[in-house]
Amino acid sequence: MFSYDQVQQLNRLEIEIYKYIMGHPAEVSTMTIRQLASQSHVSATTILRFLKRMGYDGYAEFKFTLKEQLRKDAAQPVSQTVISMRTFFDRMDVPTVTSDIRAATALIRQAKTVVLIGAGTSKGLASYGTHLLANFGVYALQVNETSQPLPVAKVDLSDAVLLLLSASGESEDVIQQGIFYQQNGAKLIVITASSHSTAAGIGDVVLTYDTPEVQAITGGSTLSQLPVIYFLEQITMGVQKVD
Repeated sequence: MFSYDQVQQLNRLEIEIYKYIMGHPAEVSTMTIRQLASQSHVSATTILRFLKRMGYDGYAEFKFTLKEQLRKDAAQPVSQTVISMRTFFDRMDVPTVTSDIRAATALIRQAKTVVLIGAGTSKGLASYGTHLLANFGVYALQVNETSQPLPVAKVDLSDAVLLLLSASGESEDVIQQGIFYQQNGAKLIVITASSHSTAAGIGDVVLTYDTPEVQAITGGSTLSQLPVIYFLEQITMGVQKVD
């Protein structure tokens, strides 16, 4: 319904529309354009502009296509997790992702210390990444308290890499730590769901996974973190490979 090349052209507001549609397709199929605008916190004009970028003449054509896609998906049901990963791999620009993973691996190989940081769900993934890298012989540490005060004195971190994990890319404490490490000489690898986020903007190497949100049983929404595990494992395996 949406191609990789089309999604890559979207601005920040349009990315939010895309994520909402992909995370709530059944609901969107019954919405008016004003209802979709309200739910995705944009104007109806922005939605029409988004649809034009996606190759649709208008909202009616888009809804027809969406309903047809839902009908096909219902005929071949798969789990929500599979849908998220299918979207991730279908949209993956393999040459670019491969290049970025190699760049991240090269930074880790050159570093004496790799520090991982993340808050919330990303904290658990940072822990996984720390153990994964350590198992492959990398000296890896985790920052467990992201809100800890930053040192006043300048620190030489030129032989370190900070691997920053943030789904939103807007976690203030995590970004402050990233800026501190970077300003003191460390290289910054960022894994985030938002290619338009603050974290993505400051990374030396950035890996993104603009996958749609999925509904949680509590009524909220969340993002599949399987792409993060994929990136961490690909980077770690690359550490042992000889180019």
